[in-house]
Amino acid sequence: MSLIGTKLLDSLRSVERPGDFCVGGMREIFMPAIEVDDVGRIAFPILPVQAERLVAMAEAAPYGRGVQTVVDRDVRRTWQIDPAKMRIGGRHWDKTLVELVADIALGLGVSEPVAADFYKLLVYDAGSFFVDHRDTKKVPGMFATMVLVLPSTHCGGELVVKHLGREVVLHLRPQEPSEIGFAAFYADCVHEVRPIRSGFRLTLVS
Repeated sequence: MSLIGTKLLDSLRSVERPGDFCVGGMREIFMPAIEVDDVGRIAFPILPVQAERLVAMAEAAPYGRGVQTVVDRDVRRTWQIDPAKMRIGGRHWDKTLVELVADIALGLGVSEPVAADFYKLLVYDAGSFFVDHRDTKKVPGMFATMVLVLPSTHCGGELVVKHLGREVVLHLRPQEPSEIGFAAFYADCVHEVRPIRSGFRLTLVS
């Protein structure tokens, strides 16, 4: 990088901003009702027998490599459920989601109205992980990724987000039926999911 480029980057880093590159934590909410074909309504915390059935019907989750979408189990070992096989609802879910997204946007320093567009239900079983990567743009206007960790009993699976020399490690392991873990970060952030040591980690990603 040139001297001018280095000075510019240093100047940008010193700018006071209302938000950060990543937000996350735990939150008590009205849980969504999630129905999956051949499995039924998901219980929270998810029952091991349901998690096993989800894995049995799932497909290996791919990832973006340049302009390609590939499956490489040495890079990403995660299961995904086809969105056509699931439905997300619940009496209070729409309002709950709007409020959660608004709070997350505020934490990221975004003042414009934003909306979440869920596209995947992911299941991590023992040994699952996702190495350092950046998310590819999935829909027009996408600027960040939001992850909701649903109530599930598991060990491991920490979400690590990195940006400009900083690193945030999020331990999102909700076990109460009315509690979720949430995280959101800008699309240019490098992040990883550390290996699951035991149990199942269930997430909605947008």
